[in-house]
Amino acid sequence: MHLSMNLLIKNEADIIAENILVHSALGVDSFVVMDNGSTDGTIDIVRELAKSLPITLIERPTLDYQQSNWKTEMARIAKKTYNADWTIANDADEFWIPKKGAGLKDELTRTGSVIHCPRVNVLYERQDFDRGTDFYKQSLCVSSPVSYRKGGEIDDIQRSIMLGVIHGKVMVRSAGMLRIKGGNHRAWHAWGWLNTRQSSDVTVYHYPIRSRESFVANIENRAALLKKGVTKMGNHYRRWVKLYEAGQLECELDRLTVPTERKDILLDLGILKVDTHPGDVIGDALKHTKTQ
Repeated sequence: MHLSMNLLIKNEADIIAENILVHSALGVDSFVVMDNGSTDGTIDIVRELAKSLPITLIERPTLDYQQSNWKTEMARIAKKTYNADWTIANDADEFWIPKKGAGLKDELTRTGSVIHCPRVNVLYERQDFDRGTDFYKQSLCVSSPVSYRKGGEIDDIQRSIMLGVIHGKVMVRSAGMLRIKGGNHRAWHAWGWLNTRQSSDVTVYHYPIRSRESFVANIENRAALLKKGVTKMGNHYRRWVKLYEAGQLECELDRLTVPTERKDILLDLGILKVDTHPGDVIGDALKHTKTQ
């Protein structure tokens, strides 16, 4: 089975090398990377990695937000260029980690259409965030997400989107693939639901908040897209842009990370749990690549 991963990236210099190297170590056979106008050296990092790994790099600097179109395009390139049997449309801050004793490709078959994988937010402890501790050394995972009631002041003032419910992601079989939808939460496939199944081996660990610099850069990019007239964008990004423009991002970082005084409460309630497995897998993979 040839498993390809595609990545739509912009200004991901702090994490793109780790993402590609870790997934390569876990069994991803090829990568299709589309750079959407990075200005922080991200594209140079990818070019360097392409000297030793099977990477197809596409430069697409257009200030636009055609997620579904571009991810579908990259999946088709993976099929044509690498004869990929399955593809993962990934984001730079997501790591597809198999459970202990399993492999990333164990569930891939010659038949089937879509494999749904659960996704989990990994939160920074605030003191580690302020110290600049490596993202993968964080082990506070959202175990029981909070189902927030829509409407009212809690939406804008108190809730942490990091503690809320998030959708999983999908692996898609190349044969019969019609379209990757949006952020890779689902896909259209010729065989549809008949051959769709849930993964029991792979969890997607999500590390969206890694540093103040990368967080601000992400919001500045979203602000530029909104000014350009882009309409397809998550409400949380729109909210962050408003907070950024109002100079209130620091309060939001308090909600997106875990201050020491809240940690034990969230653990006692079962909202968070300590899970060292993804960090161990990522750390071991990075050590392995550095010794080669």
